[in-house]
Amino acid sequence: MYRQDSLASQGSQGGSTWLSDDLDYQRTIESLAASEPRLRRRDPRIVLKNIPWPFNNTRIAVLESESSGLPFVKKPHQYNDPEKFKLSLSEETPASRPNGRRIIIMEGQAPAYIGTLGQHFGIHPAFFVDHERDNAPEAFKSNDAYYNISLPSVQKEHVTMRYYQLLSLPNDLQNNFRVFCAETGRTVTTTRILGKFTDSVCLHRKCSIWRRPREGGTGWDCIVITDPPLRCVGTSYEWPLKPIPVSPITRLHQGGYPDFIPHQRQMKLQCGGPPRTTLLDDLCFYLHHHSELFDSNGVDLVLSLAQKIVASHYRQHVGFLQTYISHVQHSMSRQENLEYFNTTAVEKQWSDVQSYERRLSYYCIDLESIMIQCRIPFSSPDTSNRDLIQSSKGDFQFLYMSLKDVRRRVEILSSSITGLAGMAGNRQAVAQQVLSRKEALSVKALTLVGLVFIPLGFVAGLFGMEDWFAPGGEKFWMYWAVAVPVSLLAFVTYFLFEGNFIRGGRFVMFKRGKKEGGEGDVC
Repeated sequence: MYRQDSLASQGSQGGSTWLSDDLDYQRTIESLAASEPRLRRRDPRIVLKNIPWPFNNTRIAVLESESSGLPFVKKPHQYNDPEKFKLSLSEETPASRPNGRRIIIMEGQAPAYIGTLGQHFGIHPAFFVDHERDNAPEAFKSNDAYYNISLPSVQKEHVTMRYYQLLSLPNDLQNNFRVFCAETGRTVTTTRILGKFTDSVCLHRKCSIWRRPREGGTGWDCIVITDPPLRCVGTSYEWPLKPIPVSPITRLHQGGYPDFIPHQRQMKLQCGGPPRTTLLDDLCFYLHHHSELFDSNGVDLVLSLAQKIVASHYRQHVGFLQTYISHVQHSMSRQENLEYFNTTAVEKQWSDVQSYERRLSYYCIDLESIMIQCRIPFSSPDTSNRDLIQSSKGDFQFLYMSLKDVRRRVEILSSSITGLAGMAGNRQAVAQQVLSRKEALSVKALTLVGLVFIPLGFVAGLFGMEDWFAPGGEKFWMYWAVAVPVSLLAFVTYFLFEGNFIRGGRFVMFKRGKKEGGEGDVC
């Protein structure tokens, strides 16, 4: 059963205390709650999944650079203590000067860190709420599970990008439609094709980036929020939540997304590739080894890197969908007959294709949201631009085109399966007709047997078959004289009815081929 008790400690009730532990920032949240109602409570979808709050495994990485052109240096400690992290923000370092650059990456949100970052940098609390919300289109038994997103024209200092990571889960979890991350509530979407679940699942992810230039200099500050790795999953919305550990055996689909660094630079440096463990680790890798490639983007340096990583995930996911759609289409082509497509299999396949179509519509919505936030026009990519490494504009335009093409193919596939369902239904109807014909022939044979023996038995009973009428008696011939005409009369009457020569109590005479005397002369 679903949890019905109070979830005030998890922020399901009104108020501003759930998002931040800092009293000053709580007052800021309370003053802005009238314009941003989402600040008053946690995402009802996550509450229904019984996801604990606050998140207890928050990881923070800080990278600093004294000025533009100098490499970023990652601080050795991870700031597991919120108080130490708060003190570190006030320290006077070369990177804290007007020309310095500082990047703070937070993996998993917790009220202690949210209050510290929000109050120190003056960040609008919608930045943290946008990342916390799980906008997955799921069916919940609650009227609170709905979208509540601001207009795309609203000017913000942050960008929230929703993307999808392909993973492989244990076999006992692959055939479950209801799987989610037990730490963040992010949905894990399974895929079924031709009646079988695939090895790969789709983990919903988010990356949120806030950045602001510093006054009186060329420096800037950037805050990044990422999701933690998939360590445990939930499969039920019942209380209490029973997490299932999966982190030691979770694998990336085909090793993860391909690197986007130019091949010439890869050959020159040979520094390896991103670890692909978490987005935090991947960003740290690219900032350490390849930040100069994106240095000209200034305050959007981290955003450009994150866009490349997100676009790489989308590209891998689009290829994944294209492969499986082609597999379904191939199974329906080059066939002499489709006997193995029975009605049950077709219905299951039709349901799977509806799932693809629904998911693709939301993928397009998420990609459109990224393009709107990043001011990327919805037009064809400019392939003549050679400076693609510093911009993801062409990448997202190509991905948007590819997703629309995949969605069109799925719609065509849905129509094909609908036609296949009609073919399977017709085949089943023909099979039923053949079976009915066989049954009718069997009944007809029994009827003929009855026509032979029933009149004989009737006449035998009529004469009593004793004395003179018994076999060998003087008048036994009278039995046959009566029985044979009665049997013939029964046969003639049966065949008249069987041949439809008697209609409505009238005899209708037909001639084979051309009709005589008009249509159905009555005699």
